[in-house]
Amino acid sequence: MSLKAAIFQMKESIMNQEVGPSEQDFIHDLESKNGLRAGSLIFYYNNIVMLSMNSSEYANQTHDDFKKVNRKWIKNEIEFMFQYIKERQEEGALNITEILEEVGHLLNRGYQSVNYKYYSIIKAKAKEEAANQNGYQFITIAEKDVPVLATEDIGDMQNTPQVHQITPAQDQDDLLDILSGLITNVQQLPGINLNELFRSLYHLTNMALQNQDAVQQIESMKSEINLEKEAIREQLKKKEQQFIQEKKRNDELQLEVAKLANEITAFNQLGDAAKIQQLKSYNQRLNYIIDSFGVVLKVSG
Repeated sequence: MSLKAAIFQMKESIMNQEVGPSEQDFIHDLESKNGLRAGSLIFYYNNIVMLSMNSSEYANQTHDDFKKVNRKWIKNEIEFMFQYIKERQEEGALNITEILEEVGHLLNRGYQSVNYKYYSIIKAKAKEEAANQNGYQFITIAEKDVPVLATEDIGDMQNTPQVHQITPAQDQDDLLDILSGLITNVQQLPGINLNELFRSLYHLTNMALQNQDAVQQIESMKSEINLEKEAIREQLKKKEQQFIQEKKRNDELQLEVAKLANEITAFNQLGDAAKIQQLKSYNQRLNYIIDSFGVVLKVSG
């Protein structure tokens, strides 16, 4: 059996005014061809006829334009939707998305509108059931069902406390409901391309993430530069200390050289015999360092 094929064929025939003289025979033939029980299509037939009557107000509009009209959901449409979903699932259809799309085609509504309405009602029922489970419920029974009757009338009880059922506050709509409602509203606004809108939003978020990465890279580069500056500063400090030590050593050598020059001047002023004697004595205690150019670097006695 195929409820889907029967109802879609029924709608097409109603819209094209091909039902024929007898509605009962038309419905019976559809039920027989699709292996459905007798009378199972009457509910759908009546609702589709009502929908076609309402659609006549928008006869000059295309099917897609008609779906974009912001029509308020009526009780018959909601009953149609849940009845169709229930019986399609009983047939074995498990993909709720496909079933909601079928409902949209049958009711001339967009998928987002059907999806939002379905899950909103499901969520509201779940909250209501949770609230009823949390509250207190009192059930009265008939007198004949009471196992034991009191022998005396104890009269009316005074100051009977009233029981108040506590209903939890409604939570805010979850993100799925908000997005579904947003998409439905945007689709109904003229001149707005929903795909371009979300594509632009997607690109903006990508740019924001890229900018965030760039900022992190800049901060990392600043940190590396600061570390390099600190290392260079330490190297300059060490070079400065080394320069001071070399300068001190050079000054000491200059003093030694000056001392040696004075001794040489005094030596030149001696006579030959005195020079020979002085050289013999000085040679025994002379320690000196000469670089590769022959310059005396250190002399000590």
